[in-house]
Amino acid sequence: MSPRPLARLRARLAQRRHRYTPPLAELVRVESDPGYRVLFCAELDAAIQERLASRAAVVAEVEAAADRLRELIRHGGPGRPA
Repeated sequence: MSPRPLARLRARLAQRRHRYTPPLAELVRVESDPGYRVLFCAELDAAIQERLASRAAVVAEVEAAADRLRELIRHGGPGRPA
């Protein structure tokens, strides 16, 4: 291996070290910065609402598919007598 790839690897590893944030750093910021807390809570509420809407849509799709399946079973499928 030539020295140049090693230099690139060392540079990448050095960049990664600088990006390290200690565990719970965001929690500390949420608790200590009121402005950040408001933003964090708003984003969290939006994510929860989006997830609930997504779940409701999936439930509706499953219920509709179940209804179609029940109708096929009751009245016979295409090309099949009831």
